[in-house]
This record gives sequence, C-alpha cells and structure tokens, in this order.
Amino acid sequence: MAETVPATPLDIDEIPFSDLLLLLSPEAAATAGNADVDGRRRHLLSTVWAALGRGGTGLLAVAGVPRAIDLRRRLLPLARRLALMNHASRTHLLKQFAPPQLIWIFFDRRALQKHGVGSDVPLKKPDRSVSSFAQLLRQHDSGTNKFHSLKSVMCDTAGSINGRTGCPEVKPAGADGFGEHTCDDDIENLGELFKELGLCMMEIGILVARACDIVIGGNQLEHSITDFGSAKARLIHYHSELDNRIIKENSANRRNFVNNAAAAVTPVSDHIDMSCYQRPGPGYGSRMTREDGQAVVMSGEEKEGRDIAVQGQSSNISLVNLWQEWHYDYGLLTVLTAPLFLRSALGQECPVSEECSLPDGHTHLQLFNKRRIFSVRCSQESFIVQIGEAADILSGGKLRSTLHAVSRPLGLPNISRETFVVFVQPSWDKTLPSSGYSSADEDDSSDHLESTSGSDGSAGSCSEHILMQDILMKIPPLSSRLKEGMTFADFSRQTTKQYYGGGGIQQNS
Repeated sequence: MAETVPATPLDIDEIPFSDLLLLLSPEAAATAGNADVDGRRRHLLSTVWAALGRGGTGLLAVAGVPRAIDLRRRLLPLARRLALMNHASRTHLLKQFAPPQLIWIFFDRRALQKHGVGSDVPLKKPDRSVSSFAQLLRQHDSGTNKFHSLKSVMCDTAGSINGRTGCPEVKPAGADGFGEHTCDDDIENLGELFKELGLCMMEIGILVARACDIVIGGNQLEHSITDFGSAKARLIHYHSELDNRIIKENSANRRNFVNNAAAAVTPVSDHIDMSCYQRPGPGYGSRMTREDGQAVVMSGEEKEGRDIAVQGQSSNISLVNLWQEWHYDYGLLTVLTAPLFLRSALGQECPVSEECSLPDGHTHLQLFNKRRIFSVRCSQESFIVQIGEAADILSGGKLRSTLHAVSRPLGLPNISRETFVVFVQPSWDKTLPSSGYSSADEDDSSDHLESTSGSDGSAGSCSEHILMQDILMKIPPLSSRLKEGMTFADFSRQTTKQYYGGGGIQQNS
C-alpha cells in the first residue's frame, strides 16, 4: 500500500444559517407569500439533498452562525491546554469516566466535578495521539423552548454566556480581538462554553435532520433525536510530535516540576498548565504566549513568511500516519466546528504555540467517496454536518453516511489540530431496520470489482481498486454489525467492539 496519495480538494456544499432558520416555522414560511423566502427554502432543501443524499458526499457546511467565531476561538485552544496539563492539575478540573471500550451510555455523572466534563480516552497513556474531553448534553438544559440555544446565540452577542440565570458574565472583546478576559477565565468557564456551543450545534443538527426529513419524506430523523434529547460533545486535541514528546517527558518525570529533555532538546517544564494560550486577533500580526504569560507578537511580515512556508506543502496526504483511522460515525449526525491548527515550538524555557493556516483551507478531514479520497475544505466560520450510519439506515439508504479519517499534515510535525464535535443519536432502544442493507461504499466496492474484472488491467484502474480494498479492510462490514431487530444500543456496542475491542480491526489504533 502506498504511504501517500494525492487527495482531491473538496469544497463541501454550504448553506447560510439564516436560511436554515426558515425551517423553524415552515408553516409561516409557506403561507407568507414571499417569493424570496420560498425560493430560499427551496434552494436550501435542494442543497441538503444534493449534499447528503445518496449521490452526494454526506457532508454539509452551515455558515454564518452568530458568535460562532468567538465561541470557537475561546473553546478550541483549551483542548491543547488540557491535554498538556500535568495530571494533578487536570484532575482538579476533570474526572475520567468510562474507558474507551465502553460506549458512553455508561456515563457516570457523579464522577464529574463542577464543569461536567470528563475524558473518554485514557489520559495516562503517554503515547496517545489524541486527547479528548467530553460532556453529555441534554436538550432540556436549554429551556422549555426546543430551539432556545439557537435563538440565544442569535440575540445575545455580548451578555452572559447564553442568557441562563447563574451563568458567568463574559466581557465583550476589545478592538484587538482579545477583550479583557484571559484564558484563565475561559478555563473557569469550560463547562459553560461546552454547553453553549454544544447545544447550539445540537440544535443545528436537529434543523438539518428536519430538512432531511422533508426531502426524503416522513419525520423519523428529527423525532429520533428529540425523543432521546441528548447528545455527546467532545473537545479533541490531535497531538503534534512536540506534544507527544512533552507528554512522554511528563509521564516519565511526573514528580519533578521541571524535567530535562534529551541532550539535544531544550528543557521543557513539567508544569504545562500555561497561564494562557492566547488567540491571534483579527489584526495582521500574530500572538504567541509563553508559560510565564508574556505574549510574543510576530510582525505581519514574519507571520506571512511562516504561513507561506506552511502553505507551500503539497496536497498529498498520508495513508499510514493518521491522527484518526478510517471509520464511519455510527450515530445519526455529527456536527463539527471547522478545526483550529496550532504551530508549537520550544522556547527558551517552555513551549509556545500560535494559530496558523494550512494549505488552501484544508481541514485534514479526509473523505472516501466513490472510490476517491477527498481533502475537505471549509471556512473557519462554518460548522460541518455529516451523516452517520444510523441516519443512512433509518432513511433506507436515501442518505449517505461518510467514510472518513483525519490525516496529519505532511512535513509539519509541530502542527496540532483542535476541534469540537457533537454526536447526535437516536434513543438507545430505537430499532434499526436491516433487511438487505449495505453501505454505499461497500456497494461501490462490489460494483468496481465487477467493472474491473474484465478490464484491460490498466495501472490506474488496478491501483484505484487496491486503494479501495486497503481502506475497506479497516472497516468492519455493516452486515456483520447490523442484524434484524437490533436496537441502536446493540448496534453501537457491536460497532465499537468490532472496531476497537479485543480482536477488533482497529484495536491498536
């Protein structure tokens, strides 16, 4: 199997958030007699069908959500900060719950501290490539109004975190984009940031499900989500090579406040609980922050030169050095923020990091679709919605689930990736139909095998088929995970087991 392959850039279909809101009151939109509103609604539904239907990619972007940039920039940098904290500091904020082989139905609320956030990966494992922090979202937390969070985000631009009584006040950002609050304020607001952004994303997922129900007929998807009323939010840090080195050093020298790296490496502090990882403001300069809290501001010319160096990389992707292996999400919908990339370096006394841009807006989310690999691109202001296997199954194959992976940037070992994800699912006792069902990619593989068996054996056709088979070999066949009469709980357990359990295809990933 080749180690790298070219990936086709994919600018996924995008819908404006303002058009998605037309579905909040479809009856009013239909009777308003406004040709513009009617046209926008038709275009919205057409885009949803083209993107998420069987002939689409299974991915859709939602752009223009008010306050999304601010919430994303405040929450995402905390992923790296939490991941690199020494264990004692982190346990003051978090308490680990279920180990990774258990599904999150076994979530123990009593084990969590004030933020309601735990970890669903073993954070004591020093060679991990991903750190993840999770919170269970409940839609009734947003009030009696089903779409309270969306309306709050639209209306509340500078007040309390989401308008709920008792939530801490957030000071408006200043002209430099930083405002008066610090990252220490943000870590104190961790649980509230999770909840505000997470519930907003969950409700975006419900509206996209409503749009899917309209175009495929029925209302099964939306009702499946709202009947359960819960979702899982994950804040994910994909480690750079420097992050892995720091974590291993901390693990080996846990009792030392300062540990020395290898002879050729600058000493790194064991107490990685930096006072702040500052975010670059909207201005042209870029800000990095050291452990002592002093900001290092790069000039526009310096930043431009470093960004050009990053953007000069090729569009090839690695097939063997992945942050996350190829897989399907087994829920209904997955809603993601556009990722944030941080470039890290060793300062004289401690690591520093800065936000950076990667080539042409690539997210390093890779999509396998119709025998090709695509590298997904989207704007930083958008959310990505992708179809999970449960939606594919419940729609009778009218919607297309997405086979995807997350790749490391080639030649950029000190780049980390931060993202926030909400997994929307049906209730655990929801029965999934299974008669004669198979995934679109399994169908594509069978069709492609038949079409190439009598071909002239050209290199392109052969290599394409080999690549497809190499990727699909990492995926437990849906037919082995989905049986007639299975509930969603049964399906999720069987899927997790066949991917990551003992003897699972990706148990060592």
